[in-house]
Amino acid sequence: MRRFYQESWQGIPFTAFSHISFFHLAEPKFYATFYEELFRRYKDWDDLPSVWRANKRKDARWLAGQLHAKLAQEPGRAGPLRVLSIGSGVGYMEKELLEEMPELELHVNEPSTVGMKWLRRQIPAERIYIGLPPACLPPDVQYDMIYLSTVDYGIPSRELTHLLEELRAQLAPGGELVCLSASLLEEDSFIGSFVNAIKIVIRGILHYLGIRRQQFWGWRRTRDEYRLLFKQAGFSNVEDGWLEDGFETYWIRGQ
Repeated sequence: MRRFYQESWQGIPFTAFSHISFFHLAEPKFYATFYEELFRRYKDWDDLPSVWRANKRKDARWLAGQLHAKLAQEPGRAGPLRVLSIGSGVGYMEKELLEEMPELELHVNEPSTVGMKWLRRQIPAERIYIGLPPACLPPDVQYDMIYLSTVDYGIPSRELTHLLEELRAQLAPGGELVCLSASLLEEDSFIGSFVNAIKIVIRGILHYLGIRRQQFWGWRRTRDEYRLLFKQAGFSNVEDGWLEDGFETYWIRGQ
């Protein structure tokens, strides 16, 4: 597992709107301020970077394919599939998923209400949960699928294991949890870790000199580390792989 840093997101430099920290993870206030700036610059989903939208569209279609396969295994099913998105962000992937499967009962979660501006057009208020899961989620609702799309990087391993364990308890019988990660660490050798440590020191110096200010963004994890997290959280039938979405997004899922 390695720390990594970020200077901008969606073409918005962090120094343009917020105080950033080299040592501490971005807090909900950071994201709320970021979304305020994003909605000031962009008026709709179609204004977001086209490459990013294409990536998310492919990810949403892949998820839709998994859900269609689940439906095919339940020919006598009564009612739509119920799906929960954890950390839905600006909501573009959720919009695309609903376009692929309009009949889906989609629930969404986001720590800050600010980021829900566009998604509120698509999702009924009673299916929107603001806050940190699992505390903000209704305990009596079960889901056929819960997915986390590029949110795992910002959660420490102990807290992530606990979150996965709690979310597993909210899956319906036969349900599955899917994690899509854009921060996979392909290998973690001693030499690689040593070189990375030196880079962090250099980044820290540049940050405090004001030459290149960066926000501590989270951790990159190896495939083995992801599989261990799922095992520790009690998941079975764990599978993983990569998406052909232009970014080689890593996915892992379990029941």
